[in-house]
Amino acid sequence: MTGSDGRRGAWGLLWAVMACGGPDPGAADTDGGAATTEDPADDPGPQGEGTPPPAGLKKVRSWEYRNLMEQLFEAPVALSRPLPQDPVRASFTSVSAAADCYGPTEVEGYETLALDVARQAFAHAPSPLQAMGCAPSSASDACLREFIADFGLRAWRRPMTDAELSKYDNLLHSLANLYDGDAVKGAELTVAAMLQSPFFLYRVELGTPLEVDPGVRKYDGYEMASRLAFVLWERGPDQALLDAAARGELTTEDSVREHALRLLDDPRSIDAVFRFWREHLSIDRLTLTNYPRSGATASLYAAMREEGHFLAYQLAQPGADAMSYLDANTSYLQPELARLYGLELREEGEVSLDASRSGFLTRGVFLVSNGHPGKTSPTRRGKFVLERVLCRTIPPPPADVDLTIPDPGPGEATRRELVEMHATEPACKGCHVLLDPPGFAFEHYGPMGALRDDDNGLPIDASGELDGQTFADATELVASLKAHPDAARCVVTQTYRSVLGTVEADEESPYIDALTESFVEMNYDQRLMIADMVASEAFRYASGQRGEE
Repeated sequence: MTGSDGRRGAWGLLWAVMACGGPDPGAADTDGGAATTEDPADDPGPQGEGTPPPAGLKKVRSWEYRNLMEQLFEAPVALSRPLPQDPVRASFTSVSAAADCYGPTEVEGYETLALDVARQAFAHAPSPLQAMGCAPSSASDACLREFIADFGLRAWRRPMTDAELSKYDNLLHSLANLYDGDAVKGAELTVAAMLQSPFFLYRVELGTPLEVDPGVRKYDGYEMASRLAFVLWERGPDQALLDAAARGELTTEDSVREHALRLLDDPRSIDAVFRFWREHLSIDRLTLTNYPRSGATASLYAAMREEGHFLAYQLAQPGADAMSYLDANTSYLQPELARLYGLELREEGEVSLDASRSGFLTRGVFLVSNGHPGKTSPTRRGKFVLERVLCRTIPPPPADVDLTIPDPGPGEATRRELVEMHATEPACKGCHVLLDPPGFAFEHYGPMGALRDDDNGLPIDASGELDGQTFADATELVASLKAHPDAARCVVTQTYRSVLGTVEADEESPYIDALTESFVEMNYDQRLMIADMVASEAFRYASGQRGEE
């Protein structure tokens, strides 16, 4: 059963679809496709400006997998092996999850996990069967088929087709026969098989082509239930969402917004918004492995990440002003980090900081992770401002350009002067003229983020200009950024990328424009903006499937 031949027989479907460019699982396992709740002939298609992004499979991320196990079995389940890493693309794991596929090693790992989790669940009291009141005397007991249908609905986030139900019912019989007619063992191994299906390991949300325009797809009620639950709760849909899908709801803007607001009103939604800020600001990348620095310690980096997490958690709260990430003056510090900031704390705690530490861009986690060992990097710091705060697209440097800047002798030049000299090179000037000015604003913060009055024994010049606005230092730049119209639009854009798992195309700009307008009107309440986003046509429709010509 668990050998190579058995795996490729019983679980052959999984292997067929795990390769990128493999068959559409919406057709591969269903003899007619997944159950839907509406007639595409009844829908006129998107009515507003803009073209929605294409549909496609999305890998279930590691924390979503854990949440699903907890949700399905309602009991603690220990995972016997580490889950695959969740890579980042365009700052977000959701973008990577929509672009990547599982490889053979990951598939084998999920087979092991599925078998072990199912074993644990059926050894626990009450077992999944007992929780349904099913005590089968044989594999033909009617309650087993009902169990498969119920588990399939919750695990695959949609009703099973008749063909699928018969397939897994037959599998249960075959497995029970291998164990001397043990129907419970057959049910356990059938659950393990269902946990290896692409319908569990992927978010299969492909939509249904509209009759009025086959190039446009609309997500049905069950797909919308899945989309809402994963985006807002990082898990599968709850019973209320499944019931709404069964009633044919979740297909209009108003009904989707109503259910989104219910999910956002639940504390479980905080984790998803919290994760957005952690990923958007790259808080968790600050480790000794990624950024080895003289004077850095594991505890100092942990304190910097904790400070970043504190800010992200505040931003995730209901009613929070999302733009306050630029100028928030409340923080949570450990004594070690406080000393670096020039403060004395006897114990960790929440503190108010002065203007020199106003917002994320003046905190250690940003300053260290956008520098070089032993020296600052105005270019990297400026690149972060342009790409993450203003959503500008910066081209990479030419491959043959020497990026090395020689170190000066004592008192010879500041870091700014060296960078400005480097930027006079014809091949470098085009990028540096964009990147460096906002980065120079942070030159009063040294390589480890400590404030300094001079650089290499020389006075620091932190002044500059960005989009016609001059600034004397980081404090003035931050104030200018918060008032910049592109900054609010960029928060919407980054949220859009995270929620939809895609980097927007030009044709999607009307959605972002409309969402930005309402975001500003709602006093930068990101959670309300997300409710508008998931109710929009960009989230409810798709323009074909990824990979289609």
